[in-house]
Amino acid sequence: MKKIIQTTAIFLMGMAMFTACSDEENITPSGNYSPIRGGFPQGNSEYDSIIYNIKQEFGVYLLYKDITEEDLNRDWVSAGTGDLYVAGYEEDRELGAWNLPEEHLPFYVDYFNNYIFPNISPEFAKTSFPVKIYMINNLRTEPRDFGDSISDVGGTETDPSKFIKLGNFDNWAISFKEEIINGSSGNAKETLKKQRCIFIIQAIYNAMEKGEIISPEEFWSGYDFSDPNKKIDHSNKKSDNYKYKLGLVDDIYDHFATTGRTDDVWNYKEYIKSYSNWARDNKDNNLFKAYVKNAMWLTPEEFETRYPKSEYPIITEKYEIVVKHLKEQYGIDLQGIAKGKR
Repeated sequence: MKKIIQTTAIFLMGMAMFTACSDEENITPSGNYSPIRGGFPQGNSEYDSIIYNIKQEFGVYLLYKDITEEDLNRDWVSAGTGDLYVAGYEEDRELGAWNLPEEHLPFYVDYFNNYIFPNISPEFAKTSFPVKIYMINNLRTEPRDFGDSISDVGGTETDPSKFIKLGNFDNWAISFKEEIINGSSGNAKETLKKQRCIFIIQAIYNAMEKGEIISPEEFWSGYDFSDPNKKIDHSNKKSDNYKYKLGLVDDIYDHFATTGRTDDVWNYKEYIKSYSNWARDNKDNNLFKAYVKNAMWLTPEEFETRYPKSEYPIITEKYEIVVKHLKEQYGIDLQGIAKGKR
């Protein structure tokens, strides 16, 4: 009997060792559905060491090798709709086409290590970021082929301008154009700023939808929602109902577009028409979100220039409340995001 027990124990230990070895070769993080092939980290350079440290602290895998089309297009809806995310053109799209050129890895790692993770807490990353972020070479989209027809949801031509893919349940992806990486683009600085803002605002929205980030009560103090027919003056700075005097900051598009903007387009979208939108519920998060986006897009100096404290003290007050609340309660440094590299 003793011999049987010993044999069984040895067998179980062997199976455990085999499983451990297999897991090293093909890791599937808990709650994730696409594997990490070949172990993690995916290389042995100093940048892989940084990637490993990010995983240990923030719970996020930064991946840049052996990613398949199936991995990138995994979604809750198995059939999928809209465009497919791919790498490169069809003629050179084989395993390996996704892999970053070795010389690009430092740029991508620097982006996350110095622009993204220093401005958020590990707790926020673990609850609001995906477990896997794919760093893709030449990310593109193309229409899905359903046999007899091609989906035209989201366009029917290959889009060479996709630099970011967000929202999937287990992975996001990011891709930088060659001219951004090598610094030859004249608007590289603004592009990088836009990409980090898009990246983090999506995570903030995720947290807000789950009720993990809420606006503070003091943010709403002082707003008057009593008159649903009260008109907002969008242009006359001398008016008592001028938007800034009422504490209404400019809204910014979620994709932080800035090219060719006008005051009307840049400042107010359709939801800001009258107080009637807020009178029903003075916790409408659109206003809170607008402050969050302003704080992460404009440096403190730029914010003061746009909304001088001497003219619009209520805006400065609400800005300081939002910045402090996000940093102290959730570990999100909005001003750090605006300023850039530490």
